[in-house]
Amino acid sequence: MTVPRERDIEDYLLAQCRAHGFLCLKFVSPARGGVPDRIVVAPRGIVFVEVKRPGGRLRKLQQRTHAKLRGHGAEVHVVDDKPGVDAFIAHLLEARFH
Repeated sequence: MTVPRERDIEDYLLAQCRAHGFLCLKFVSPARGGVPDRIVVAPRGIVFVEVKRPGGRLRKLQQRTHAKLRGHGAEVHVVDDKPGVDAFIAHLLEARFH
């Protein structure tokens, strides 16, 4: 059994977002490193998602940037496997109905 790559997890996230009608945009900020990989636009709002390979860890710069985003009220999630993506999607769907 091969271990999924980060790209595999990101592709799965994109497919699941599309399947549920969410926008899943690639996030690149040339002036600031450590930003999350994706911005997901869903009925509940806009959330940031960092994608890692299974067991992958955040770099220090990513940790600081995510903390800064959260400190400004942003929601930031980290997913590193398909069950993590599924839980993230369930979280967005659950929030839609509250």
